[in-house]
Amino acid sequence: MSSTTTPPPTVLITGATDGLGLALARHYHAQGARLVLVGRRPLAELSGPLFQPDTYCQVDLADSGQYARLYAWLHENNIQALDQIIHNAAVGWVGSIAEQPPNSIREVLAVNLLAPIHLTHGLFPWVQAADGLFTFIGSVVAALPAPHYAVYAATKAALAGFVRNLQIELAACHPNVQAQIIHPGAIRTGMHAKSGADLQSLPWPRFPTPEAVAQAVIRQMEGRVPQAVIGPGNRLAFWAGHHLPELADGLLGRMHRRRQQIVLPAPQPPKEQPLKEQVRHCVITGAADGIGRALAHRFGRAGYRVTGIDVDRERAMYAQAELINAGVDARFALADLADPRDVEQLLETLAGRPPIDALIHNAGINAVGPFVTSDLTAQEQVLAVNLAAPLLLTAGLLRRGRLTHGCSVVALSSLSHFVGYPGAAVYAATKDGLAAYMRGLSMALAQSHGHTLTVFPGPTRTAHARRYSPDNRREHRRMPPEEVADAIYRAVQRRRRRLIPGRSNRLFALVGRLAPGLAAQVMRRTLFEQLVRQDSTR
Repeated sequence: MSSTTTPPPTVLITGATDGLGLALARHYHAQGARLVLVGRRPLAELSGPLFQPDTYCQVDLADSGQYARLYAWLHENNIQALDQIIHNAAVGWVGSIAEQPPNSIREVLAVNLLAPIHLTHGLFPWVQAADGLFTFIGSVVAALPAPHYAVYAATKAALAGFVRNLQIELAACHPNVQAQIIHPGAIRTGMHAKSGADLQSLPWPRFPTPEAVAQAVIRQMEGRVPQAVIGPGNRLAFWAGHHLPELADGLLGRMHRRRQQIVLPAPQPPKEQPLKEQVRHCVITGAADGIGRALAHRFGRAGYRVTGIDVDRERAMYAQAELINAGVDARFALADLADPRDVEQLLETLAGRPPIDALIHNAGINAVGPFVTSDLTAQEQVLAVNLAAPLLLTAGLLRRGRLTHGCSVVALSSLSHFVGYPGAAVYAATKDGLAAYMRGLSMALAQSHGHTLTVFPGPTRTAHARRYSPDNRREHRRMPPEEVADAIYRAVQRRRRRLIPGRSNRLFALVGRLAPGLAAQVMRRTLFEQLVRQDSTR
């Protein structure tokens, strides 16, 4: 009689030097797994049997230029397959949205979102070789407004959106590889202090230990559940925040009223503008085409001075001339929102313009196709334009006092927030992250009567939609951008907080909420499978 011995699994854990990551590493070490531990601290600062030259790879996940170190390290240590990757690393920042420095915003986005997306793409061949599992550690705040750590919450919501769509893609094309996301609540780790939280204001003794949470996480990983929330209280909060966002936001808003919120300074108009000639000012990103262009015309007709922002010089100049000919006081600024230097320069430009009564984050780009074979550079651009830029611009304008008392901040998310978007997992992630950020911003601006509106448009009759859709035969059924712009303008005047333009879009969003599995199947068959066929013929 002969017997075969199953080799121990190889498990990669990011953020493995502290907290939950360290607790998970200790568990797998005790189980005899081959460990690949990733952290930013030098090996010389670590001790014990866990951290050895053949188990630990030093990588600062805030620096995407260092990711290649991990791939090289795996080759050097002859690791050809990974049974499981646990994307655990995360950083945070606690405080006023206006006070979070740009470098901190970029770091939180890089570690919490870009790194797991980048490493999932780069390490997919290793996981595929083992028919393995990607585990993403999310957070219960992904479904809740978080005015004091809005960027952190945005990254966790974006991560959940990415995983949801990646799961659909894997089931269609790589069924032997799975992905899951697990949402713990607060844990008794050093992350709170590192993030700047006031530990005396937290119910610290009630937070579970990393070891206790690790055991709960391990049970969910062993069951390979697609999504799990750790703890009954967290499950209730997550469910309410996800399915009843208006109710959850209202309840949490009342709880936060006595806390310090953002008080908008009363900005002074430029010296050359007499006070008696105050005119409302609207700033729109991506204003040279599509919905952005329609918004510029709609707000311009209502008497707003319009500042349009776009990357395309020719289209921007044409749109500016078109608006001026229509009697609108319009001026365009050129900026590549994927470039942090352009974003900073844009903030300086806007500081010289009148105070802003309506700020509309409309600019967006996409990169479609199966994620694991996609161009990662293009996906990074999507993250930068769709999510990083709105967060940096909003914080920068608040910090400079450029938003008027009662200003409306509008962000265009997507219908994918409700129904998914397989074939554009990163795009969907950015739109989910933006929607989460707006929930926190809404609560933070409440004291100054600031208003936020999150818009979830569906298919629209624009060049953007035409470019990324695999089938344009029914383009005539898409909503004209002018109708979307009209709906947004009315929602701003009525101080609404959420808008799904179009009756059919609202119905599909309801299906996505009540029957997410059905919506996922519809999106897989009508969109993703067509993208796969299109991709295979190139």
